[in-house]
Amino acid sequence: MGACAPGKPTWKDTAKHIGERLKVKYGDAVRTEFVELFSPSSFDHPDIMERVRRGEQPPYVTVDDEGIQSGGKISESAIRAKLDSMGAGPRADDMS
Repeated sequence: MGACAPGKPTWKDTAKHIGERLKVKYGDAVRTEFVELFSPSSFDHPDIMERVRRGEQPPYVTVDDEGIQSGGKISESAIRAKLDSMGAGPRADDMS
């Protein structure tokens, strides 16, 4: 994903940062994974490859294999809302 301007975070950087924040908030209830499009591991995600085939714009965000976002900036608040709606809830020692 080399389309980012110099000095701007890449999708990988952003995904890592959000993943770290989600881990702090939700603990072991969440696991994050960044998958580079068209890498060998990307083909292990047929839902993502279907989005590519349909022409949807990356980045693609899924929660529990459900697509919640494609295109634009990665939305941490949308991810948190989905996790909360699934009952993941914050860790007892994190009330942010």
